[in-house]
Amino acid sequence: MIVTSNLISDFEKLFRQKLQLNNCKLKKKKQENNYEIITPASDIFLMSWGEFPEITLVYQPIGIRTQQTVVYEQAIRAHIKSCVTSVKKNSESNLVTVDKES
Repeated sequence: MIVTSNLISDFEKLFRQKLQLNNCKLKKKKQENNYEIITPASDIFLMSWGEFPEITLVYQPIGIRTQQTVVYEQAIRAHIKSCVTSVKKNSESNLVTVDKES
């Protein structure tokens, strides 16, 4: 579906920008709709979805989970929520209605 494809593309662009604010990196995995988020503290989170915008975020247990990990996780979850909301609002405002003329 083209609309979903555009939403995902817009979401990815906006999400990358938000992650850069926290110095996090987003790597797209080979499998469709799967991403790896790497924090400056070398924490790794896996983000994926089967049907957008139902996004799953999972901490990849590598090393010790610290208080800083929790802070990054909260920020990432907030960014996901913010980006999904923004993309949905933009797609709704871009819908064109056709007026019937008599």
